[in-house]
Amino acid sequence: MMVFLLYFSLIFFLALCFSFLIYQFYSHVFQPGAIYFPTKPTVVNRMLKLAQVGPQDTLIDLGSGDGRILIAAARCGAKAIGYEINPFLVRRSRRLIRQSKADKLAKVYWKSFWKADFSQATIISVYLFPHLMNRLQRLLEKKVNHPLRLVANDYPFPQLKADKRHHKIYLYHFTDSNSHQSGSSEASSSHRG
Repeated sequence: MMVFLLYFSLIFFLALCFSFLIYQFYSHVFQPGAIYFPTKPTVVNRMLKLAQVGPQDTLIDLGSGDGRILIAAARCGAKAIGYEINPFLVRRSRRLIRQSKADKLAKVYWKSFWKADFSQATIISVYLFPHLMNRLQRLLEKKVNHPLRLVANDYPFPQLKADKRHHKIYLYHFTDSNSHQSGSSEASSSHRG
């Protein structure tokens, strides 16, 4: 019996290590924007408030993690779409969305957000490392041909001035495929609280 338990434990440990290696390979091949770091509920609420999310909106969350921003946006009445490359987080977020009864408004795609469809977006939420924010800006300027708001957590666009800022949450307005509408310096610096 003891030999069986040792054998079973070894098999389980090897399977766990193999799964971790597959995940590491997968995440490096598809170039994630950031590691998974859950956004605090208070920050989620501030992000949605700053972006003025409402029933008329379609929010796209790039790197949607466990789906908490999608669920919060759906509770505001918005349609919410997430893109996530981690299959474990996709499964978890789909379960949490179902449990919160937000599945009529929120959904998650197991797909790199670099290939996302932005045609429905009125708001984009993002937590990306600084070196990828310029790449995202170029992508949006190339693919988006309608007005949208983008709310970034922690890291701003290095080459753009935020229209509004609340602590480390930045709001940008993109007006068409080739421009970013920048607010005045008073708007960006006075909105703190």
